Amino acid sequence: MRRGTGGELSAGELAVTRQLLIHGPATRGDLGDRLNLSYASMSRLARSLIGGGIASEDLEPPSAVGRPRQILAAIPGARHVVGCKLTSDTAYAVVCDMFGEVSATARAALPAAVDGVVPVEATAKVVAQLATKLGRKVPSLDGIGVTVGGVVVDRTVVQEGTFLGWRDVDLGTPLRERTGLPVIVANDVAALAREQLWFGAGRTHSTFGIITVGAGLGFGVVREGVAVEQLIDNGHLLAHAPIDTRGPRCSLGHPGCVAAYLNREDVVAQASAAAGHPVTFDDLVRARASGDPAATERLNAAARALGHLIVTFAGALQTTCIVLAGEDLAAFTDSAPLKEVIDDRLRPGPNESQRCTLDIVTTPLTFTDWARGAAVTGIQNALGAH
Repeated sequence: MRRGTGGELSAGELAVTRQLLIHGPATRGDLGDRLNLSYASMSRLARSLIGGGIASEDLEPPSAVGRPRQILAAIPGARHVVGCKLTSDTAYAVVCDMFGEVSATARAALPAAVDGVVPVEATAKVVAQLATKLGRKVPSLDGIGVTVGGVVVDRTVVQEGTFLGWRDVDLGTPLRERTGLPVIVANDVAALAREQLWFGAGRTHSTFGIITVGAGLGFGVVREGVAVEQLIDNGHLLAHAPIDTRGPRCSLGHPGCVAAYLNREDVVAQASAAAGHPVTFDDLVRARASGDPAATERLNAAARALGHLIVTFAGALQTTCIVLAGEDLAAFTDSAPLKEVIDDRLRPGPNESQRCTLDIVTTPLTFTDWARGAAVTGIQNALGAH
């Protein structure tokens, strides 16, 4: 593995590079207009990016009318970053270029927990070994992004990592010491928000929310083009918003809250208790497909809860876009109850002239996709997008 030599970009260089990554090749004039830069400033930045190997400039294909224009484009291989998603027992990793395109993947088991805590130094060693392995697949490596489920502060300290048993654990420092590379540690859903900001919903929406449905409920926020790194409550208030006080109780004892219907652990516990034997989420999905009325109603109730959550989140953010992601999402994406709830909530009153619209983007996730979110966060960090 050869470490990259490129450092962080200046604010102007970063602004131009971000435009090229998000919106594609453009002329200097177009970029100057979008970023409100003078011709001289734009020319200086273009020369700097070309000289630094971040961008290239070529003539556009000749046309019948007028002279061909010079087109500036970002170079995908200018930076490569490893992204690593940590679960309770496995590290899933990818290596990506500057456009977030995955070149290779790898995974490794994490060390076994001791008294409920996964050893930190041994985890850092596993991640560093994955980075070394994947670094051999690319010309050079410029950084590492690591994501966990939980609360992360200062881009390096896992303040609360429930799945790993961590409290106030500095993961970034031992990783930097082992690899000599820039390292950023982030909440996994916040990393997805960053990925969507540059390469997904952020291309058309400056403000949007992310909801992940899987092992737990996760929430991410992008507000006016800025990904919020740490929510004030880690999504607790939304996850435990009431849907039906006569409904099932979540693990915290709230009757009929969002988590009681959508958190996998709660759903599985309820279904297992009702059946008198262990039931998995996949069992519920299969039972619904075979026409089982109890499984159908349980998943329909979850879909209705998700519909209420989507529109409530959108209303609170005042956005027309919500991104849905997660391992369990496929069970709800084509659900009639989900659509019915959303349509009903969006329906205006008889005297309301302003009609609501909502763009719902669905992106079912694999662990490779989670790791890609970590890599994109690492790319942004390596470029200086703080």
